Amino acid sequence: MRRLTALATLVLLFAAAACTGDGGTDDPTGQGDSSSEAPAPTAPLELALTPPNGFTADTTGADREIFFSEDHVTYTFFVAGAEGGLDRIMVTSYLLNPDADTSKYESQAALVTDYFKQLDQAISLDNFYPTLVHREDGIYRYGEKVINEVEVKWQDHFVFAGQYLINITCMWDSHYGQVNTACAELTSSFPFPEEWTAASPAA
Repeated sequence: MRRLTALATLVLLFAAAACTGDGGTDDPTGQGDSSSEAPAPTAPLELALTPPNGFTADTTGADREIFFSEDHVTYTFFVAGAEGGLDRIMVTSYLLNPDADTSKYESQAALVTDYFKQLDQAISLDNFYPTLVHREDGIYRYGEKVINEVEVKWQDHFVFAGQYLINITCMWDSHYGQVNTACAELTSSFPFPEEWTAASPAA
């Protein structure tokens, strides 16, 4: 009889330990501290990018002339042998203002349209389409502009996640084939960082 009582006591002790979990902290909901939220981002995302095949990384600090936000970092890759020219791929990581509405496609498109108004380019502002950048929903735009008497063409890919924005611009003057191939490879396998995944609505 004493042995049965001892066994019963052990069972109760193990049951009590299982209810309190590691460290013996009671959590009647079983959900942990669900009230805590991820802290608001304070800087644009750093990206782990390497030059596409046939391209070289810029070492001069080339940047865009017009920005979505001053809080940004730009990565530029030139067609090898044409460094400093207009044949390039630029990837800019932005931290947008906290009040920027990026919750829906329509609001994202409005931000993109406002940005394109500043570029003084020749294509209709209504010329934008949904796109995918490595399985992430985004917006595609095409642009044309004359720079120093040279007609430059480019395609833009805009991808939003909360306050984060990544803008991939593939621009060409005389090396369309190389730029287009590299752009397709980059957008199909873009290395989004973990912070992006955490901020994405799909996460």
